[in-house]
Amino acid sequence: MAKTLARPLAVTPTDDEYPYSDGKIMAETPRHVDAIIYSLATLRTWFAGRHRVQVGANMFVYYQEGDASKRLTPDLFVVRGLEALPERSYKLWETGRPPTFVLEVASPSTERRDREEKQALYASMGVAEYWRFDPTGYLKGQGRARVRLMGAVLCGLGYDPLESGPDGSIRSEVLGLDVRVDQRPGKGHLLRFRDPVTDQDLLTFQESEQGRREALAKLQRETATRREAEHREDEAERRRHEAERRQCEAEQAEREATAARLDAEAETARLKAQVARLERAQGGESSGVS
Repeated sequence: MAKTLARPLAVTPTDDEYPYSDGKIMAETPRHVDAIIYSLATLRTWFAGRHRVQVGANMFVYYQEGDASKRLTPDLFVVRGLEALPERSYKLWETGRPPTFVLEVASPSTERRDREEKQALYASMGVAEYWRFDPTGYLKGQGRARVRLMGAVLCGLGYDPLESGPDGSIRSEVLGLDVRVDQRPGKGHLLRFRDPVTDQDLLTFQESEQGRREALAKLQRETATRREAEHREDEAERRRHEAERRQCEAEQAEREATAARLDAEAETARLKAQVARLERAQGGESSGVS
C-alpha cells in the first residue's frame, strides 16, 4: 500500500513574521531623499493640529492578511480618519482603512513598477489619490511628455489623471493643497505644497529656520535702531534740559545783577540826598553868622 504524504498546513504569519524593514536604503539619490523628507516634514507640520490625519513614509503596508509577501512601501502616504500610525508596519486589516494619499518618488529603477504594478495595487486597496514625482528625470505613461509630477484620483478600478493649472500645479482634494514642482535655478526639482488660501508655499525646515534667523536679525537691527534713536532723543532731551538750566541760571544772574544795580543806584541817590542836606545845612549856618 502506497504511503500518502500529508500536505503541510498553511500557517498564518505571526506579528514577528511581518517584517517592518528590508534593510534597504530609503531612496537612491540626495534629491529623492530631499523630496521625501520635505514632504514628510511639511505635511506633518501642516496636519499637526488637525484631528485624525496621519502622515507616514517608507513604511511597509501589508494588504493581505496571512501573506507577509503582499506588501508595498510607499515613499510617502497620508491617512485620514486614523488616530495614530502603527509603530512597526501598516496592516490594512488592523487599521481598517487604506492610505488616502500615496506619493511615490520615482527613479529609473522604480518608475515602471510605480506606474504599472504599484498603481494597480493601490487602486485595488482603495487609495483615493496616487501621485508620482521624479526629481531627476521625466515620468512616462498617460500620454504626457516631459512631466515630473502626476496626480491621479481613484475612479472605479483605476485612476484618472488630475489636470494641472496654468502654473503647472495640481490640486489634491485629499490634502487640500496644491502640489507643484519648484524648478528655480539652484533649487533642483523640489516638490512643493502650496496653501491655496494664502497662495504661499509651505516652507522647508531650512527655509523656516532661515526665515526665523532673518526675522530675528531684522528684529535685532530694528531694536538697535530704536535704542539708538531713543539714545539720541535722551541726549537731545538732556541737552535741552541743560540749556534750559543755563538759561534759568543766566536769567537769575541777570535778575540779581539788575537788583544789585538798582540797589547801587538807590544807595547812590540816598548818599547824594544826604550830601545835599549837609550842604544846605552848612549854607544856613554861614548866613546866620554874617
